Amino acid sequence: MRVLVVSLLLLCLTAPAMAADNLKEMFANGTFKGKIELLHFTRDFDGGNTDRQDQAAGGVFYYKTDSFKGITLGGALATTNDLNSDDDKATYGLLAGGHESVTRLQEYYVQGDYFDTTVKIGAQELFTPFLFFHPVRMMPRTFRGASVVNKSVDNLKLMAFYLEDAADWDDDAFVNMSQIAGPIYANDGSVDDEAAIILGASYNLPIDGLKASVEAWGFKMDDVINQYYLKTKLSKKINDITVFGGMTYADQQDDGDALSIRFGDGETDIDTYQFGVNAGVAAYGFNFTAMYSKTGDDPIYDPWGYSKAIIQQVLNAGLLADEDAYGAKLSYNFGRLGVNGLSAYVFHAEYDGVEAVSRASVDSKETDFNVQYAFSGGLEGLGLRVRHAIVDNYYGKGFDAKDTRFFVTYKF
Repeated sequence: MRVLVVSLLLLCLTAPAMAADNLKEMFANGTFKGKIELLHFTRDFDGGNTDRQDQAAGGVFYYKTDSFKGITLGGALATTNDLNSDDDKATYGLLAGGHESVTRLQEYYVQGDYFDTTVKIGAQELFTPFLFFHPVRMMPRTFRGASVVNKSVDNLKLMAFYLEDAADWDDDAFVNMSQIAGPIYANDGSVDDEAAIILGASYNLPIDGLKASVEAWGFKMDDVINQYYLKTKLSKKINDITVFGGMTYADQQDDGDALSIRFGDGETDIDTYQFGVNAGVAAYGFNFTAMYSKTGDDPIYDPWGYSKAIIQQVLNAGLLADEDAYGAKLSYNFGRLGVNGLSAYVFHAEYDGVEAVSRASVDSKETDFNVQYAFSGGLEGLGLRVRHAIVDNYYGKGFDAKDTRFFVTYKF
């Protein structure tokens, strides 16, 4: 991989040497954007765990050159810095352990665009159903490897990824993805470096009056896990009312016997699935969505981020085995009342399943409240947000929790 990256860099820098003006414009016409944030996250337990709190300032800053002969260079810097977090409380996840500040290279890549195909090699933020940058902390997740996206056919996007390393929300360096997964070889306890191979396709159905799409994905990591994912979405507008719905199906099977001891009892097998459906209606500023999901005999394995059928502020579908989960979300855009930029939602879900090790029945619930405001005019780019979650029977551990998050964000 390093040889390929260096070769493309040399190609980019040496090929246009006879046209220095063009090379100069490649960098001079580049774009710079970013996000600066001030965040305060707190999770308080009514028993059983140490409370968590992080207070930090930082953000992510991106630079991308203009394209020259199809070649583009990109880079990003991410930083999270402690602002006097309470040392008597555990780290939340905005900062590294012990409330340590972190600064890292978030992205650095070479990109080529030819024949309706984009090839990107290096560190990059990306989204797939099995791993994605998931920007819910100060520093989004990021991955290192190669990606290929082709759009040669109308409405069809084909995707392929070969990914070797990842950095989580609080990591200061990239780590091989199989080490994040945690495989342990029974013969000598060593950890092999394995890459993730992902193939995906999405298609927008050309049906008049109906927005409809379908996507399919496959994920393979030798000696760790194989995964498959299907998703459909559709929506139709009828006068001032939009009705919508969708379905997801995921299947997971462990690969070989190298997966880590997952449940603390020597169990290494993964053979599970998750089926999810949702349906809703949007009208007059309101948006209501109802959700249901069913998870198989094991919880969903999720070391890098996963597009589960129901995802809340704290809990999500698939944390339990043999789980039935039900959710409903109601949001409102106050622009209908003349307050542009203000929106809010309430989101309640219930999770009924069994704990993976003991197989004891678990009944957890979560209710989320969210209010956010995006400024306009001279303050465009500035946003305020407050999220609060009330969790009953936190992860089935017999105690409750409250989770509060404050965001001040400026995007430019």
